Amino acid sequence: MKKLLKVVVFSGGRGASNIIKAFQDYAGIDLVILVNAYDDGLSTGRLRAFIPGMLGPSDVRKNVINLIPDDASGAESLKTILEHRFPLGISREFALTCLNALVNRERDFPYPVLAKPYQTIKVCQSHWISDYLKVFLEYEQKQRHQEIFFDYGDTSIGNLLFSGCYLACNRDFNLTTKVFQDRCEIFGRVLNITDGSNQVLVGLKENGVFLHDEASIVSVHADDAKIDDLFLLPDYLSQDELQTLHSLSMDGRREFLAKKNIVPSPNPEALQVLEQADLIVYGPGTQHSSLYPSYMVAQVPESIEHNDKAEKVFIGNIVPDHDIPLATVQELIERFFYFMSARGTRHPKRTNLITRMMVQEPDSDQIERNPNKTFYLPLNINDLQIDPKLVTIGDWEESTGRHSGDQILSELLTLYKQLHEYKLQPHHYMVSIVVPGIDEVSTIRRVLQELIHLDFSPLGVGKEIVFVDGGSQDGTLKEALKERFVRCFQLKANVRGRGAAIRLGVSKAKGNIIVLFPADGEYSAQDILKVVRPVVEDQFQIVFGSRAIKCLNMDLVIKRIYGNKISMYLVSKYGGLILSFLSLLLFNRYLSDPLSSLKAFDSEVLRSFHLESNGMDLDMEVIARAHQLRNYILEVPIEYSPRTLAEGKKSTLGGGLLALYRFVACKLFPLKPKSVQA
Repeated sequence: MKKLLKVVVFSGGRGASNIIKAFQDYAGIDLVILVNAYDDGLSTGRLRAFIPGMLGPSDVRKNVINLIPDDASGAESLKTILEHRFPLGISREFALTCLNALVNRERDFPYPVLAKPYQTIKVCQSHWISDYLKVFLEYEQKQRHQEIFFDYGDTSIGNLLFSGCYLACNRDFNLTTKVFQDRCEIFGRVLNITDGSNQVLVGLKENGVFLHDEASIVSVHADDAKIDDLFLLPDYLSQDELQTLHSLSMDGRREFLAKKNIVPSPNPEALQVLEQADLIVYGPGTQHSSLYPSYMVAQVPESIEHNDKAEKVFIGNIVPDHDIPLATVQELIERFFYFMSARGTRHPKRTNLITRMMVQEPDSDQIERNPNKTFYLPLNINDLQIDPKLVTIGDWEESTGRHSGDQILSELLTLYKQLHEYKLQPHHYMVSIVVPGIDEVSTIRRVLQELIHLDFSPLGVGKEIVFVDGGSQDGTLKEALKERFVRCFQLKANVRGRGAAIRLGVSKAKGNIIVLFPADGEYSAQDILKVVRPVVEDQFQIVFGSRAIKCLNMDLVIKRIYGNKISMYLVSKYGGLILSFLSLLLFNRYLSDPLSSLKAFDSEVLRSFHLESNGMDLDMEVIARAHQLRNYILEVPIEYSPRTLAEGKKSTLGGGLLALYRFVACKLFPLKPKSVQA
C-alpha cells in the first residue's frame, strides 16, 4: 500500500479555506487542520456565554464545511444548512419553530430558505441534526426557566448543532470536534490544538490600549497602533480588574496581564500529527486570533522543531487585515517567531520552524484597471533574516486578498516532490486562456465576454483569461480593460507580433492547462471545452482544434473570405496544404490544420518548447518542437466562422513564407533536451 503524504495545516476560519478545499482533488494525502477555538465574536460569543466553559465552535465548523467532499451525496444541501444564519432581529418564537421542525424532521419545512436543502440531505443526516438540536433546545428551555434567554439573530445553525453535540458529549470540546466531523463525513480531520480547556484571548496594543476579548482583536481598530502582545486568561477581567489595569503604565499593564496568562495544554493528538507530518503549512489568516494563539500552546513549537523530516512552509497574508493594518511581511515573520519562542523566552533555530516561505508580489507587468485597487503587504526580502533561497515570491492571488488554493497546493506539492522524490497523481486545476490581440477593437469585448461565461465546471477545473495586446492602435486594450475578470498585459513598445504576444501570455499564465484562443471572433468559445477535455483526462498533452476536419469544402470558405483577391486565395488554399505535407515530410506527422488558432496544452509541455518566434511562424515552431520531443498532437473538429478580408486582417504571403522558414529552421536546428542544454 502506498504511503500517504501527511499534511498539517494551521488554519483559522476562512483565510486558508481556498487552500484547504484544493486538497480534496488529490488522493494519497492524509490532511489534518489545526485550529484554536478562542473566537468570541457576535453570535459565537453569545453561545460561549450561554454555555459556560465552551470554546468557540466557528472555526471548527468552517473547516469541517470546507472538508465535506463536493461530490458526496447531499453535500451542498448539508453545507447550506450548516452555514445558514438566522437573520438579525429574528424572533425567538420563529427561530424555535424552525429548529423544532428540524428536531421533528418535518417534511413540510416552515422556513422557505432551508426547505429545499432539507429535502435533499441524507436520511442519516436528518437524524443527527434532529438529535443534536433536541439536546440544545432542551438546554435552552432550562435556561429560559431561569430567565436566561438566547438571541438567535445572526446565529448559524451549524454552531447550534455543534453546541448540542457538545452538550451530548459531556462538554468535552475535543470529543465534540471528532464526533461532529464524523457525522459530516469529511475527507480529512480537524483538531482543536489545545486540550479543550476554556481560556479567553486578549491583547495589548503598543499605545497601551487593552483589547478585552478576541472580538476586539479582529474588529476595526480606532487607531493604527500595532498589537504588542497577546495573553490567554482564565476568564474575562472583572470591572475591578479593568480599573486596576487602566491605572497602570504600559509596562505595568503588560506585567499585570502576564501574571494572569495561562499557557494552554496541548491536544496530544495534535502533537502527534505535528511530530509525524511530512508537510506543515502555516496558513494565511487573521494572525492575532486564528494563528498566533495556536503557536502559544505548550509543546507545539518543540514538536515542530523536532520533526526534522518535514517541510515547514509559511504562507504570508496577501493584504492587510484589521489586526495588521500597517504590517509588512517581515513583521509577520518576526511575530511568528516571537510566539513560537514562548513570547521571546526561547531561541530556536529558525530553519527548524520554517524551511520555505511563500509571499505575494503582484505581477508588475499586469495592467490594472484601478492602480489603487489593492494594497499588498510590503516586502523587503533583505529584511527577512531568512535565506532568500528559502523565499518563493509569486502572484498567488485568485480574487482580491484571497489565495488561489490550486496554485498554492501545486507549488507545495512540487516543492515536496523535488526534495523528496515523492509522486502524486497529476491534477489539472486551472485552464489559462491566452488571448493575443492586435487591432481587434470591434470583436475583443464579445470574445472576452464569451470566454467569461464559458463554464468549465463539468470538467472540474477553473479558468483564468489572459489578454495580451500586441501593440494595438485602435483602442483594443482600452476595451479589454472594461472586462473585470480578465488579466491584461501589453507588449513592450519595441516588440510586436502574434507570437510575441502568445509567449508573453504563456509566461503569465497561472494554470496548468494553457489554451491559445484568437481575438478575432472567428472561433467558438464552446469549442475550447472540446480541446481541453482530453488534456484534463490525461489522454493527450497537446490538442489542436481543426477547421479542416469539419469543413469538408474549404475551397468555398476561402473564396468567400478573399473574394476576387486571386493571389490571396491561392496562398490560403495551397499554403495550408503545403504546411500539412511539409509536416509529414519533415517530421513524419500529418496535421490537417497546422495554422489553427485554437490549441490546448499541458503547461509544462508547452513551456518545455522554449519558443522564440514573434510572428505567425510560432504555430510552426510549436508543431516542430512537439514532434521533436515526441509529443503526439490530437486534432478535434471545431466550428469556424471566418470574416472576409474587408471585415478584418487575414494571413499574408509574408506570414506564410515566414512559417515555411521556421518549419525548416526547426528541422535543421532541433531543440535539445533540457539536460543537454544545461
